[in-house]
Amino acid sequence: MSAAAHDLVSATLMRTGEPTASLAYAGRYAVRDGAVHHSIEIASDPTLVGITTKRDIDLSGDRLVLSGPDFRAGTGRSQRIAWRRAEPNLQVTP
Repeated sequence: MSAAAHDLVSATLMRTGEPTASLAYAGRYAVRDGAVHHSIEIASDPTLVGITTKRDIDLSGDRLVLSGPDFRAGTGRSQRIAWRRAEPNLQVTP
């Protein structure tokens, strides 16, 4: 996932195992009330265009977790993705 200036976001998600599956989308995001909202404007699955997702934010130390319900209502599934801040690489190569 990548977030940029002007409130733009893009994400590429891939499930491992059998069968493998991937999903990509891009749009705008807004942070409010402890959650990030992604408004999908383009997606590899065209049925997601126009959907706004809500992901709760859990930021603890060097770990960020976004979680929330599936993109489609009524599936009973949830999404959870976690990141850990990388150690800075201060080594300078001439």
